[in-house]
Amino acid sequence: MTLRYDEILADNSFGQIIGPTTYHINNNTTTPSSSMTTNSDIMTDENKPLSLTEEYDFPLEDLFNMARHFLKEKQGSKAIQLKYTENVRFVALSKQATIGKWDSSHTQSVGLLDVVGNDRKQAWAALGDMSKDQAKEEFVKLLLERCPTFRLHLEAHHVENEEKERLK
Repeated sequence: MTLRYDEILADNSFGQIIGPTTYHINNNTTTPSSSMTTNSDIMTDENKPLSLTEEYDFPLEDLFNMARHFLKEKQGSKAIQLKYTENVRFVALSKQATIGKWDSSHTQSVGLLDVVGNDRKQAWAALGDMSKDQAKEEFVKLLLERCPTFRLHLEAHHVENEEKERLK
């Protein structure tokens, strides 16, 4: 059992957080470990984390398009509540992924009082030389981080695709 004292209010009266304990079996001996495995922690044989395309079995382009559609459909609902800065980040990543590096020829001049447009332009320009694929991957990862229901959405699409393949 692992105890962490980093939060004052917890489930027990002493303010301790009791973390999960997993046991690793090596040569018939057990050693406790307090690491929690999530989908993003899944490792391959080479001890590398799985990429998004391997984890969800969709091409990156499809993942990105599903993420954009999901965000557009669910934004402002109970499923996803974004802060202003997060929304600006999503817009900048979307522009970087679809158009590429910021260039003044891609945008109209932003007015002096257009605070939102100026923030979006600055966020896009701040991405610098990030590749389109990196921007797509970061967009999907950020949405997975900010909206846990998107993971369920992807899993549902994966199951649906498997069912279609099975019926062929």
